[in-house]
Amino acid sequence: MVKTFLAILPILGIAFLFLAVRILLKKGGTFHSQHIGQSKAMRERGIHCVQSMDRIEHASKLNVEDMEK
Repeated sequence: MVKTFLAILPILGIAFLFLAVRILLKKGGTFHSQHIGQSKAMRERGIHCVQSMDRIEHASKLNVEDMEK
């Protein structure tokens, strides 16, 4: 088990290094946001995160109920 762990440890180190290349080599480098609402391509398609969609849907239901009264 120790041999397996010692064999996997350098592989994981290399993988993390490849993931961090953008942060380490670029001045002010950051990872891109993985949030759907902050993705330009998703916004252009009109796709929002589930929480935003639920909030929009809930607000539209409230407006319809107010108009029925």
